[in-house]
Amino acid sequence: MADVVPFHALRFDESKAGPLSDLISPPYDVISDAHRDALYARSPYNVVRVEEGKDEPGDSASDNKYTRAKASLDEWIGKGILKVDTSPAFYLYDHYFVVGGQRARRRGFLGALRLYQEGRGIVRPHERTFPKAKTDRLKLLRATRTNTSPVFGLFADEKGAVASALEAWMVRGPARLVADARVGDERHLVWALDDRPVAEKLTAALKEQRVYIADGHHRYETGLAHLKEEIEAAKIDFDEDSSHFTLAYLCALDDPGLRIFGTHRVVSGADAAIDEIVPRNFDTTVIDRGAPGDTQSGIVLVRNGAFTALTPKADLDLSAMPESWRTLPVARAEELLVQPARALGGEVTYEHDTEKAIAAARDGTTTVLLRAVEAETLKKVADSWEHLPQKTTYFYPKVPAGLVLRPLGD
Repeated sequence: MADVVPFHALRFDESKAGPLSDLISPPYDVISDAHRDALYARSPYNVVRVEEGKDEPGDSASDNKYTRAKASLDEWIGKGILKVDTSPAFYLYDHYFVVGGQRARRRGFLGALRLYQEGRGIVRPHERTFPKAKTDRLKLLRATRTNTSPVFGLFADEKGAVASALEAWMVRGPARLVADARVGDERHLVWALDDRPVAEKLTAALKEQRVYIADGHHRYETGLAHLKEEIEAAKIDFDEDSSHFTLAYLCALDDPGLRIFGTHRVVSGADAAIDEIVPRNFDTTVIDRGAPGDTQSGIVLVRNGAFTALTPKADLDLSAMPESWRTLPVARAEELLVQPARALGGEVTYEHDTEKAIAAARDGTTTVLLRAVEAETLKKVADSWEHLPQKTTYFYPKVPAGLVLRPLGD
């Protein structure tokens, strides 16, 4: 099934660019303006200038954040700030982080994943995308012809073939460590896996797998859109061209470091609507301050300092919702509360940090806390050819941009 192959990575040369911790950035969709300013100040070579550069007054078709991203890449390559690895490789990636006061490690690897249309069922999404974000990413890909941050994919390594291939390579040593970066309480360790026999075993093991997109749906669909453009323009005429692949970070579904947070809903300007909707659709129980995971329904309403567990009324007809996810808290909350509130004038924003979501519930704002979706549930929904509501999952921590880049001309 999934075709995942080694590639020639484009990587920062720290002897010229400085410490990698000053050069990487979060992916584009979680960078605030203030954080971007801080990353700009951290290093003239921080990858945020490519991943999510600033709009400037007077931008035009010939001078904008996309053309500047390409100019930065070209300059950095010309100066040797970025260099292409001479041998194709997979990149084993251990991501250390702290969650709930506990140290954790998520292990995965970076490779080039073939682009497949959704109907093939080989690479499966679990949520729909937003046109604006795809347009933005496509403009960047056209300009730079470089994958700056990876699609995050999951696979079911039930036979342990992938884990065995990685372990076999690690014990053969000496492993070539190519990145060691610390940012806050996170540490990023990356090794180049350029041993051909082991790489072939890894590719063969993935041939038996589907890949489930965890994060990066817009990046994956952008790759498909760009590929279509390349084919229609007759720029490529064979299926091994690098445009048929995209940069991917792949992790096993059962990896002990895999963490998924719920994405809570923060609703403003809809007090009267919520007062009407809640008693119509839910049974309510006032609770002490607590997480939605501690309640049976997985839905907690926070208003005016009070916490209320919401349980959908037993006589509600939910048969119009897809069977694969109609019992999920996020689906029920969206269908029975959030969407009706939005239709009555409410504005909805999203927050994965529970404490921040709770703090937002003041001055006429209501927060809906939601229990997180498990990885196996995501797989079940994708295998049913369904999509979860948008903004359902938040995989933590994010895979940064800049650890490795993948030029389409590799």
